[in-house]
Amino acid sequence: METRRGRAAGAAALAALALAPSLVGAEGVDPASVPDVLVRENRTVLPRVNGAAEDYARHCQGCHGHLGVSVTEMPRLRDRVGYFLHTPAGRAYIVQVPNVLQAHLSDERLAGMLNWVVREFSAAQLPAGFAPYTADEIATLRTERIPSVPVRRREVVEGLVHAGVVDSAETLAFSFQAGRY
Repeated sequence: METRRGRAAGAAALAALALAPSLVGAEGVDPASVPDVLVRENRTVLPRVNGAAEDYARHCQGCHGHLGVSVTEMPRLRDRVGYFLHTPAGRAYIVQVPNVLQAHLSDERLAGMLNWVVREFSAAQLPAGFAPYTADEIATLRTERIPSVPVRRREVVEGLVHAGVVDSAETLAFSFQAGRY
């Protein structure tokens, strides 16, 4: 006998499938190759993620979300991360935050992922003449550890305000606590 919880779970799964983009018929997508029966029966296929987007999904998305915005305790990337690349200190900070610094990626792949992140989530905030990260730059920046991430972030944000990149530190504040940046 089907339980109320079982019906609710099934309805939720079907609702999620109904909202998912239907890409059947898109180039290279074979509905028969999809392992999930409900997804296959509804002819809903999720696009494959490769390259820098896959590296982001594996190393960053768990905290920062698939759209560059997540829980309020995590700094949002969308419409903000590009500001950091206006100063050398901000550019270094992005590489030196612990989960980026210690990502199990080659310097070349990390550079590619960071370039993808800033262009994907914050292209409008990038400096004019933005120079993409290079593998050599990543290798150099990875040699320095930040003793205190909150202290360094505060210093970088204050430098961005002083340089006129942002009007106030609140522009880069965590959304859950005013003044924490």
